[in-house]
Formats: sequence, C-alpha cells, structure tokens
Amino acid sequence: MRRINTDELKKIQLTILDHVVEFCEKHDIQYWLDSGTLLGAVRHQGYIPWDDDIDIGMLRPDFDKFLSCFNQSNKRYKACCIENQREFYFAYCKVLDTKTVLYEPDEDGGVKISVNIDVFVYDNAPDNNRQLEMMFIKRNIYRNLNLLRTLHHKPNGNFMRRFWIGFLRLVLKPFPKSYFVKKIVQNSKKYKNTNTKRIGNFTGYMKMSCSKRVFKDFVEVKFEGKYYKAPMGYDEYLKAFYNNYMQLPPLEKQVSSHTFTAYVVD
Repeated sequence: MRRINTDELKKIQLTILDHVVEFCEKHDIQYWLDSGTLLGAVRHQGYIPWDDDIDIGMLRPDFDKFLSCFNQSNKRYKACCIENQREFYFAYCKVLDTKTVLYEPDEDGGVKISVNIDVFVYDNAPDNNRQLEMMFIKRNIYRNLNLLRTLHHKPNGNFMRRFWIGFLRLVLKPFPKSYFVKKIVQNSKKYKNTNTKRIGNFTGYMKMSCSKRVFKDFVEVKFEGKYYKAPMGYDEYLKAFYNNYMQLPPLEKQVSSHTFTAYVVD
C-alpha cells in the first residue's frame, strides 16, 4: 500500500462524487451538495481551504432508492450504512472507494474504512419546536454513548474524568456494537409517515432543520471546476446551518476537524 496526502485524498473523493452523481442522474435520484461542501461551493467554488471531505444530502425516499441498487451497479464503490451493514459504526451513509484504506483518526484504535464521501439523509422533522428539540437531544445522547462504546483511545483529563469514562465503557460493553447507531436512525425516522412542513438532519452532527420549500427545485453550483446540484433555497439552507455563512471564521478555527491516515492499494 502507498500512503497518500490530502491533495490525493481530495482527488479520490471527487472521483467518488462524480460516480455517485452519474448514477443518481441515470436513475432519477435527487441529491445535493451538503453542509460544508455546499458552503465551499457557494463561498469558495470548491473545498473550504481548511476542509478535506465531501458531503452530499438526500431526502429519505431518494436515499432508499439509491441504497437499493447502487452497490449492484459497480464493484469498486460501495455505499455502506447501518441499513445494509450490520455493525457499521456511523449513523449516516458513506460511499467508499474499496481500492483505498483509511484509518480515522489513526491506525492505533481508530476505525478502519476507505476513502469516502458522506451521504446525509434528511427526514421529516416535527412542526412542534419542543418535539424537534427532543429529537436532537436523543440523537446527541445516542451518539455520545456510541462513541464511548466504540472508540478505545485512552481518555484524557483528570482522574475523575478518566474514571467515569472507563466506568461507562464497562457498563456499555455488553451492548451490541451497532445498538446506538440503530437508535439514532430509528429516532431520525420517527416522523417518516407524518406529513410535516420541514426536514431535519438527525443522523449527523449539527442541529439543523429547515422548510421543505427549500427543495422545491434545484440549481447548479460550481465546485472544483465542475457543476453540481444545490437546493434552490440554498441561502435559507446554509443560514440554517451556519447563520452568517459568508463570513469567514476566526483564524484559529480555520483548521480541519478530521484526522486520518489513508492509503491506496497498489
């Protein structure tokens, strides 16, 4: 195997994105550039300079259609999520390039997957703000428990913090590996059969919801020299994520939030 740097990682991610987009267009599946990738397209016409991943979004019906046939369409790129892989660690989907290996955050106790792009699924969100808040609270509790159950890095901090993390890991050890991931997805689908006015991201990390009118139509935005889909209401959408999204963060926050070690299989 040959270790790759961030520039080569991005080239592989873009190739994955193009393959997914071609598949979606062929099968009439709606997608859009999502979260930091959409922000990068609108503000920088490419990656946010300190970012190193690609996100796309789909509404639940489109994602279900995508998942039902994507993996049968090719041998190299695989969509993996808890719905089709029993012990998948993430609550959202990743499309992997199986000719690569990626450790996140590293090879010492990290998760072994492949270079990938993220696919976030957007579900019906309740119109009642209190019910919406409870969905985010549940997601965050399940996600934190999943981190404690799955990751095995030595905890840092003072003695009491290390003690309680160690204790909680012992308590959580009997739970199946994917237990809390499944709980996150179940929570996300709570209003699947309810006609609501907004959607939300309940499998990711940010507290985000917006009106369904954002997705009445789609436009094209430029990202790394090519054009990809974005919601017609991307201004409202990005404000739901980042408020004043065109303003750059302070210099000390202009750093990648990801740590990885990646290889290409020669």
